Amino acid sequence: MKNILTIAGYDPTSGAGITRDADTFFSFGFHAISVPACTVVQGPKGVMDVFPTPQDQFSLMLGMINDDLQVDGVKIGVVCDRWYVDEISRFLRKKKGIPVVVDPVFASKNKKELITEEGMRRLVGSLFPAARIVTPNIEETSLLIGEKIDSVEEMKAAAKVLVDSGVKAVIIKGGHLKGEPTDVFYDGKEFVEWKKKRIDRTIHGTGCSFSSSVLTFLVAGYPLKESFLAAQVHMERLIRGSYRIDEGGYYYLSSGIMNGKAAQRLEALVELQEAAKRLSKLNCIEFVPEVQMNMGYALADAKGTEDVAAFPARIGKRGNNIDFRGDPEFGASSHVARLILTYMRHYPFMRSCVSIRYDEAVLSKAKGSNIDVVFFDRRKEPLKVRGAEGKSLDHLVDMTLRKAATPPDIIYDKGDIGKEPIIRLFARNPLELIKKMEMIRP
Repeated sequence: MKNILTIAGYDPTSGAGITRDADTFFSFGFHAISVPACTVVQGPKGVMDVFPTPQDQFSLMLGMINDDLQVDGVKIGVVCDRWYVDEISRFLRKKKGIPVVVDPVFASKNKKELITEEGMRRLVGSLFPAARIVTPNIEETSLLIGEKIDSVEEMKAAAKVLVDSGVKAVIIKGGHLKGEPTDVFYDGKEFVEWKKKRIDRTIHGTGCSFSSSVLTFLVAGYPLKESFLAAQVHMERLIRGSYRIDEGGYYYLSSGIMNGKAAQRLEALVELQEAAKRLSKLNCIEFVPEVQMNMGYALADAKGTEDVAAFPARIGKRGNNIDFRGDPEFGASSHVARLILTYMRHYPFMRSCVSIRYDEAVLSKAKGSNIDVVFFDRRKEPLKVRGAEGKSLDHLVDMTLRKAATPPDIIYDKGDIGKEPIIRLFARNPLELIKKMEMIRP
């Protein structure tokens, strides 16, 4: 296992600094080590105050890492003042040959200063030369070169100034540019531009997430340019998934949340595919109703039908065999998705459903197998929902669950004019559905 160290500020809301860096490192499969140079008292509305880490504690933490741990990469963010810069410089002298990324954070989004002028000069003089790459935004770059930057061409000129002054490579982040946001990479040999679409939201921690992403790719063996490009692709996905932790403040980012959601979606599809294989072996064609059936599985935090996976074509019969036409997809069946979402509003752990043919023998077998069976009468549904597309079953299932003392395994009806009677089987997951189908098969 490779270890990556972040030395930066601690944000108690995990929007920036060492928690944001650690989230990135872990999500890419590296172990994160963190040393806070300060505690930044901030939340979704911005920074209130900054408290440097006591110097003896900071030295002790760096010393422990030097003595006991292998470090494969270092990311440096907020460093407060000269003393911390000097301590980090001494630490890096013992870590030759590993990639170092310096993200020179001078002030917060709400303009709270995060480093002294003396600390800034020392950062430039000792940590910039030690870095594989430096990642300032255009405001920080303007401070570094002493000139205001308003265009991509001025960003390129500034990048050249920084590299000519001894920086090995630089990425200037152009999120604050007017017009189309553009980042510029320069390694002394070539310029690379990355243009982005502006998103109408203020996002907390983008600089931290980007610089730590660049470092993860460097540690993985990517060259500088490829690390820049790969980090940009990662950031685009990350920004699309940004979220708020309060009503009106900054948006937040998390690689862990993004990867977790992607993993959960993949897991849901895999479980449905496995359930389809087992259902094919079970081959209970007697369960297939005239309208055919479908099987769905919702994400744990499902909000809408797009968060429920099912089969794009209904499951039917071909000769004497169960017939699946296509692999499961999210949003493939609004019908089964609405049933599951309605159920989950009452019992969020019941995330899977299949509709099967009405059969008194099936119901009798279910009742004899300790399967909880509940009936609803479609003829009693209110007129205001009877004719509403997609509302009838939602209402009936909701009303049934409101009266249920425990989550029923089966909710069935005997149909109505133009409506086939159906048994709806619910479970925690698709494999549990199959087990219940085995239990109720006459």
